Amino acid sequence: MASLINWAGTALFILILAIGFFSITFGIPGTWIILLDAILYGWGTHFKVLTPHVLITLTVLAISGEILEFFLSIKGIKRSKPSKGVVIVSFFSGIFLAVLMAPLFLGFGAVLGALIGTFGGAFLMEYSAEKRVGHAMHIGWKAFLGRLAGFIAKLAVATIMVVIIFSRLFF
Repeated sequence: MASLINWAGTALFILILAIGFFSITFGIPGTWIILLDAILYGWGTHFKVLTPHVLITLTVLAISGEILEFFLSIKGIKRSKPSKGVVIVSFFSGIFLAVLMAPLFLGFGAVLGALIGTFGGAFLMEYSAEKRVGHAMHIGWKAFLGRLAGFIAKLAVATIMVVIIFSRLFF
């Protein structure tokens, strides 16, 4: 019976890891879900598999992922000297469209929505301020590329976190 409970607990742990990983596509801080899941699993197993050292490493990675995503998302657009409010509007329009498009393409519409929303928000805000299509396109494109870079970086960090966890669980 104890073996069945252990197996079910591990299966639930892996399911929550997967949810955390894929939640990144929706703009949800999935690295924190992965970390919290790992802490709970560590606690439940008396920190024998996921030791405090491993959990500290995962915490540093989760923080790094958030910082990378944030700075990469705004770096390109800030260099282009956008009008006031463009960064904020592009950020929230990306989240809004990600949520709106999440049901499409088996959930991957969220990624597409985040990228299109970021571009569209930056473009529309810049165009309304400057009335120059070419410049607004440039700002929108920079916002798009920054958001894409931030997303890829955070996904890479989440992948590293999951690999570390699986290496401790199964090897």
